[in-house]
Amino acid sequence: MRWPIVSRRRYETDLAAAKAETDRQRELRVKAEKGEATARFNRQQVLEQNASLDEKYADVCIVNEHLTDDLTKARERIAQYGVRRTVPDVLEEHDVHRKALADALGPQKRHLNWDQLIAEAARLNAAATEWMTECQAHATRADRLQRRLDDSLGLNTSQVEDGRYWQQTRHDTKGVAL
Repeated sequence: MRWPIVSRRRYETDLAAAKAETDRQRELRVKAEKGEATARFNRQQVLEQNASLDEKYADVCIVNEHLTDDLTKARERIAQYGVRRTVPDVLEEHDVHRKALADALGPQKRHLNWDQLIAEAARLNAAATEWMTECQAHATRADRLQRRLDDSLGLNTSQVEDGRYWQQTRHDTKGVAL
């Protein structure tokens, strides 16, 4: 049986033990909260990755369906014609396949015809060259007009050239910040 009176030393040791237990419990709680936040973040990342993969999977399925249809049609044509296929037939099948693939890709338009791509690049290059030529012509004309204006207003004389630093030599503004 304990005495009803608690000594100061015993009180302080019990208090220190209780504080140590409280601190330990607090650390466990902080670790658990951090772990829960990390798990929540990881779950969100996985959900976003799964959604992205689902979209890609749907796109691949669409393209796969079109390619399967093209393959089925090509097999039917091969069975129909046997070995009597000509080069234009093969080129036509390739063009049909390329168009079906482009339709399957939709607005992404990742599958471009190289001839079309080269023609588009050449057209854009020609347009850029023409624009740069026009820009240079306008700049030359503007410079010529500026020189004529300066001549007519007398702004290219030696007096104007000598006075171009007049603000820096003013005496009434010494010590005043402009």
